[in-house]
Amino acid sequence: MINATTFRERRDRLRAMISNAVVLLDGAVEDARGDMRGGFFQDASFGWLSGWLEPGARMLLLPIAEKDNLGDVLFLPDQDPERTLWTGPMRDARDEQIRHLTGFGCVRRACEYERTLMNALRRYPRTLCLSNTPSREALQRVLPLREVASLEPLLAQLRMRKSDAEVAAIREAIAITIQGQLRSWRSLQRAHFEYGVVADVTHEFLRLGAERHAFTPIVAAGANGCALHYTKCRGALEKGMLTVVDIGAERAGYCGDLTRTIPVGGRFSQRQKNLYQAVLHVQKSVIAAVRPGMSISRYVPGSLHQLAVAMLEEIPLRKGGRPLSTAFPHGIGHHLGAEVHDLHDVNTLLEPGMVITVEPGVYLPEEGIGIRIEDNVLVTETGCEVLSAALPKEVDEIEELLAA
Repeated sequence: MINATTFRERRDRLRAMISNAVVLLDGAVEDARGDMRGGFFQDASFGWLSGWLEPGARMLLLPIAEKDNLGDVLFLPDQDPERTLWTGPMRDARDEQIRHLTGFGCVRRACEYERTLMNALRRYPRTLCLSNTPSREALQRVLPLREVASLEPLLAQLRMRKSDAEVAAIREAIAITIQGQLRSWRSLQRAHFEYGVVADVTHEFLRLGAERHAFTPIVAAGANGCALHYTKCRGALEKGMLTVVDIGAERAGYCGDLTRTIPVGGRFSQRQKNLYQAVLHVQKSVIAAVRPGMSISRYVPGSLHQLAVAMLEEIPLRKGGRPLSTAFPHGIGHHLGAEVHDLHDVNTLLEPGMVITVEPGVYLPEEGIGIRIEDNVLVTETGCEVLSAALPKEVDEIEELLAA
């Protein structure tokens, strides 16, 4: 279970990694009248360390050897009657239960942030912040000679390997994503436009308890499937098209991310089937190779990415007899967790507890065909577990489901 004790342990692990340094993190903020487009969601790194999901918070962490119980401090804005009118009440530092709820050693009002920070800066020569945040920009403006390092590498080391509780949350997000995928397949057979499928997926996600989409959904029919991050979803659906459906639900702060390529009309043409089965063969072979010590990097010799490229190099199915490797422009996958592209260190080899995607694809704009097949995979002590194995991907399975 991910609770206050877990968040405190995460902060303590980070604090143990720093020496003579101050860590500053800014939580996400919203306008006085709230976030009108999508609602408020906390910054993933701030939420991962704190569990605090209300806007305007800040965090100060000092080394684990800090003697005066000021090791971790949460700063919260005061209640604002005008803001409360629009978005409802927020808890503030006067709430005596917050320390118990969050596990923070100290909870203070936001107006005390600058004084507390300056006292800490006088005692510790180094500062770590996330990139492109207000705290980092303010420090570099006010104290231009002070060393301000990026926090992302340390957080990546902590966040790459998931706890059992995190894996359980990811499983929930994947289970909802699977149901969204299955609903999208049915929707593709009756909708007239891509956005109709997106609407059905959104309904299914929310109905099953997802907080939101983990990323902007991709429903890309025909030539649209050749744009890797196509999100317009305004195109027409016509019988015979292949449609890339790349969607993910966010549940309890963790993400799913699954892609299938589905024929509008219920059946693959022979050409589509040949291409699809080639991509599927590569994907299954790469998944079989996932184990501790492997890499997903493009550049590490013998990596999962290089395995996929080598296999596609041997498949001359592109027009003119060219290999399918010429139609595979992206990486083989990414880490998955509190963010759909979760923080990671590209130099770290896979370890048990890491969750990655495996998603080879080929994109043939000259034929108006894009194909991507993506599963979510947990690295285990001896190999891996496909967390999304319940979602069919064989041609016969897909066609049988669409015919039902």
